[in-house]
Amino acid sequence: MIYRAIVRRRVHRLFSEANRGNWAAIVEGLAPRFTYRFVGDTPLGGTRTSHAAMRLWFERLYRLFPGSAFVPQAVVVEGPPWRTNIMTYMLIRGRVPGVDGAPRPYENEFMQRMVLRWGKVTSVVTLEDTQRFVDLLPALASAGIVDATAAPIVDARDQIDAK
Repeated sequence: MIYRAIVRRRVHRLFSEANRGNWAAIVEGLAPRFTYRFVGDTPLGGTRTSHAAMRLWFERLYRLFPGSAFVPQAVVVEGPPWRTNIMTYMLIRGRVPGVDGAPRPYENEFMQRMVLRWGKVTSVVTLEDTQRFVDLLPALASAGIVDATAAPIVDARDQIDAK
């Protein structure tokens, strides 16, 4: 029970750090060997297995949604330290350019399943309301946000080395 409470607090703390723009804290929490999959064929979609690709992914996330906040709605922790399952239900809230360029509120929801082994994340799968995100992309592109039309960041060596 105490272990689960500690892990829940750690998850909340990491999302608080992300809300301050410190996404590096999340990348540092990834094991040397991990898989991070964001479901969907979008600029945030795809699978990453390297810290370099995750850094690129978070940089893109913050260009697409500057100043947005991650708001945990539920964090469920199960299992022992050598194989801890974490399920989160989250909201992302912020302001984005509308089709006319004027800022408008944006909110989306997503769920994540994370696997933690001895304090390091080895696996993440994120499921988001992809349609809501896809509907937003034309407005972001018309506002000049190049990442809105970019291909997913994956662990293709030439893509990582190009950045």
